[in-house]
Amino acid sequence: MVRTSLKFYSRFCIFGLLFFSKNLFAGDVTILDCRHYSNVFGEIRNFRIFLPPGYSENNQKRYPVIYFYHGWSQRYFGSGPDGYNSFEKGDDNNGDNIAAFVADNEVIVVKPDGYNRSPGEEYYLRPYNIGPVETYRQYPLYFPELVSYVDANYRTVPDRNHRAISGLSMGGFMCFWIGGKYPQLVSAIGNFCGSPEFVIGPKDFPVEYRHIDMYRNYEGINVRLNYGNEDFIRYYHRDLNKIWLSVMDNYEYKIYPAAHSTCGMGEMFSFLMKTFQNPPEKPVKWSHIDVYPEFTVWDYEVASDRNAPGFTVLENVDSRGFRCSVRDHLPDGELLPLVSLNVTTPPLYDKNTFYIINDIDKRSKMTASYMLKSDDQGKLKISFNGGSHEIGINRKDDKPNICIASFAIEPMNIAETGKDMAVKVSLLNKGNIKGEVIKADLSAVRKSTAMLKGEADYGTIEVCKSAESKSNFVFHVLSDTVEIEKFRLKISDKFNNEWVEYFEIPVFSKDLPEIKEFEIADGKVVTVAKEGIHEETIFLGKGNGDGIPNPGEAIVILAKDKDILYRTSLTFYSKYINPYGINTRNSDYWGSYDHVGGSAKCSVPLISSDCPAGQTVSFIAEYWLPDSPNHIIKKGWVTIKVSGKDETAPELQWVKVTGDNVIQARIIDGSPVKNVSVRLILKSKPDSFLEFELKDDGRNGDVAGSDNVFSFKIPEQKFGIYTADITASDTFGNRMTQRSPGIFVLH
Repeated sequence: MVRTSLKFYSRFCIFGLLFFSKNLFAGDVTILDCRHYSNVFGEIRNFRIFLPPGYSENNQKRYPVIYFYHGWSQRYFGSGPDGYNSFEKGDDNNGDNIAAFVADNEVIVVKPDGYNRSPGEEYYLRPYNIGPVETYRQYPLYFPELVSYVDANYRTVPDRNHRAISGLSMGGFMCFWIGGKYPQLVSAIGNFCGSPEFVIGPKDFPVEYRHIDMYRNYEGINVRLNYGNEDFIRYYHRDLNKIWLSVMDNYEYKIYPAAHSTCGMGEMFSFLMKTFQNPPEKPVKWSHIDVYPEFTVWDYEVASDRNAPGFTVLENVDSRGFRCSVRDHLPDGELLPLVSLNVTTPPLYDKNTFYIINDIDKRSKMTASYMLKSDDQGKLKISFNGGSHEIGINRKDDKPNICIASFAIEPMNIAETGKDMAVKVSLLNKGNIKGEVIKADLSAVRKSTAMLKGEADYGTIEVCKSAESKSNFVFHVLSDTVEIEKFRLKISDKFNNEWVEYFEIPVFSKDLPEIKEFEIADGKVVTVAKEGIHEETIFLGKGNGDGIPNPGEAIVILAKDKDILYRTSLTFYSKYINPYGINTRNSDYWGSYDHVGGSAKCSVPLISSDCPAGQTVSFIAEYWLPDSPNHIIKKGWVTIKVSGKDETAPELQWVKVTGDNVIQARIIDGSPVKNVSVRLILKSKPDSFLEFELKDDGRNGDVAGSDNVFSFKIPEQKFGIYTADITASDTFGNRMTQRSPGIFVLH
């Protein structure tokens, strides 16, 4: 790379006005430190901008833009205590730096400030308000505002085809997060040594966000990861590559002889520039996952009343409909039907025209069909709850609307390498015309899997009905190192209408060993591994604490490795595990060990009360071992034998009172919860109380029936502050009474 001479000039820009310190010289890269007022943050924000040679001479020329997010301990002006911040100009990064690239390429680079402290607070090295979330600053929400400001005040090419985002370390995490959140704003993402996981999102209800789960957010974007062979995060990158390379055609990575740095900066920025020359098109059908209760993506507006940690999941979105759900964690977390959702489409439809909406609620097995009129712009506003919904949008005379309803691997619903695996795919017709002579052709996207039987007949599928194939598809995973396989299903009918969908199947090695040394925590105190190299003594599970799995107990399976107990993440498919949609997962944060931000996951399966004594249940268990700076992932089969009967009382997870006086209590149990009541005790007068019965029937303030949230709309009261005692009993008469922490306001 040829480096031209560099002049550093300081400019101060605010409210769109630029004040120059001196005249610019032709051929120089201009570095400006600027400020503007942010409505998102409610404060002045800083950024540094790199302008290419000739920017000031040609007032008609416009340039593409790369937004670059710095890492931990760094600022927009570059200084910090660690050497890995040297990537801006001069001899930084051996000359492979931002200014050198801008000198040789017609591009603007913008470097926002990730500082997350208000004036007067102690100086703080961690940027971006992530891991943990400490303030209300939400940097992804600021990105569209910053883009608008830069486009309005600099000669950019103001479209997604000429806009990319990049970043280092924590900034690498941010560029993956922000780029995936706004595919309509960027066409390429370049990550240098980015962290794989952080706690992010709204301050009052943050979530654990793992990039490895978010691959569908990058449809229509070119994505690249650069990292060094001595980078302390490289083992997390290894884990990411195992998944993303199998499911994404638009992802690439390169390993450099380097540590934690902007290794290969010129190559990375060239990758982004090549995207500007041939940008990917907006996908015809797309998916998206978001941590915020409200968001906009590809001109779809999604709004909800969610006030708890969770993810809104949109899948297979096109003009004929979509699938949507809200989950408490990914990829298979518990559904949150308590949430109310509104999805407003772009103006895709005829104005002021009625459309037939078919809403198939896969959780409750209920179907709603109704007429919905588009507005005077051609938009539709569709409302439903946070369960799993398949939404069909149909004209009166449309063709059928066929999609995948579900799939299952036979016989255990677990796919193994090196074996012939039978998969049964169910199809759903969410249109308003029956589908006839429905056929499907299944193919593997990668050469690592061979299809042994790829065709199946479905016959006729009636409106709002699903159908299974008359025979199974059969595939064989050839590679023993594959962890997930992607499949393409092409569906057709007798009129040669076609529908195409993709889905992924996790894959496990056929040679997984049996884990023979393990313990069951079923409501007892145990000493287990923590944070990689430490231990803690903690109460785990719920039950009688005898270490024997019984019906109705919530257990943690602890793998014993070199006399240390490790909590495990479990994969399982049994009708006797996690009844009523319950799915609990905890985390063991490893940040103090490897300084990355990731965590080992821990499953807490609930054994159904109707599990018969003597029943065996098999799990694939995964746990992490430390090998600095690596984490060794160990997997194996664990089989438990259930005995005894249900003697475990229901568990109270939380209590809330909404602004309209609805009290809600989430209660889970291995059997149906029969009776729930609340006693609200006035704090100022403890002998004065209110008592109500709570129901989970979708009436009188209960948002969604059978979702384990028991509710009651309390009649209007005088303003008062209360404590709450909850009593619940299950089918077997097991009973609990518990005071909920916190106070509750009625009015």
